[in-house]
Amino acid sequence: MPFSWSRAQEAFKNSITVKAFGLSVHLKESPYPEIFPNRLDSKGYTTINYGGIVGYDRFVVRNDLSVRMEQGLYADCAESMAGFTHIGFRGKIFRKGRHSVNGGIGPTLVYRRDWNRLEGYVDNGYFNRRGDWQYKFYWYGGEFEYNYQLSEQNDLSLTLIPGIPELVSFGIGFRRRY
Repeated sequence: MPFSWSRAQEAFKNSITVKAFGLSVHLKESPYPEIFPNRLDSKGYTTINYGGIVGYDRFVVRNDLSVRMEQGLYADCAESMAGFTHIGFRGKIFRKGRHSVNGGIGPTLVYRRDWNRLEGYVDNGYFNRRGDWQYKFYWYGGEFEYNYQLSEQNDLSLTLIPGIPELVSFGIGFRRRY
């Protein structure tokens, strides 16, 4: 039987996602852009973060609704070790031919090496502190994901992570359904 894009969309129960992370766009001017060594502008609105995201989806309703677990590790805007751990629901918002957009929401823990060690940083109390780490727990963390189907099982995948009210981050990689 010949390959069908629509039939392939319905055939899988799991997916693995691997992405390079990223680019961060700050929604307001940083009071200390000088601590962002990889900023792309003088005010620290846009910075490069080096790292990755690995995710696993278990589809629970066709390929339209899944439970996703994700782990991100990266060098943040201050080039400090940082990461996030996320579990949540992911649903299909739109699909047409090879294109699809998914949205997800669920609890997320964001953490980074404590910035209080950085000269010029003034702690505003937004993050909690424990030892050498700062962290923030969100009940509502999520993302939007655009996928372009390259083959029956493989997609090019772009991610937008809204870290409102601070920033929006982007990643790019691949998703494999099986």
